[in-house]
Amino acid sequence: MAKDDPIIRAKRISLRVEGYLELGMPEHALEEIRRAGEERVFFSPHLLYLEGETLRQLKRYRDALYPLGQAVLLEPREVKVWLLIGKCQKRIGRCDLAIESLENALYVQPNSPVVLYNLSIYLALANRVQESLKYLSRAVRLDAKYREMAAAEADFAGIRGTEEFTKIVGKVKE
Repeated sequence: MAKDDPIIRAKRISLRVEGYLELGMPEHALEEIRRAGEERVFFSPHLLYLEGETLRQLKRYRDALYPLGQAVLLEPREVKVWLLIGKCQKRIGRCDLAIESLENALYVQPNSPVVLYNLSIYLALANRVQESLKYLSRAVRLDAKYREMAAAEADFAGIRGTEEFTKIVGKVKE
């Protein structure tokens, strides 16, 4: 392969962006992504996802939605993209769209505890209590670590006092 193969260049850029993100340096990651755009590097779904994650880390949630939307169009079965879209939608106050994103992820991976758990959070925030509890219960059955996480999760404040929540999570330590 030629040294300047666009796919190889895109992989190298992805590795640098991932490195910057792991080091907590999203500004540097964004600079790598901008340079890639200037060089007309082929943007893979993964590189688009990384751009979305970079923007999320910079708390630019609305901006993150565009590359994430592009990524999910190219790879609609990539659950991590749907999860990140949901996180960004939640942050901009669109729990309805966060729920929709997680429902798409659930379609792809119906028994993913992380998807079930996050969907239950967004449903709780939308005051859809019974649905939230149903998904939380499934998440806890699939992976017990979500029991402790739910007990500490501030976004469950609206349903924490329900008998069903207590049955799923157990006694919440005050």
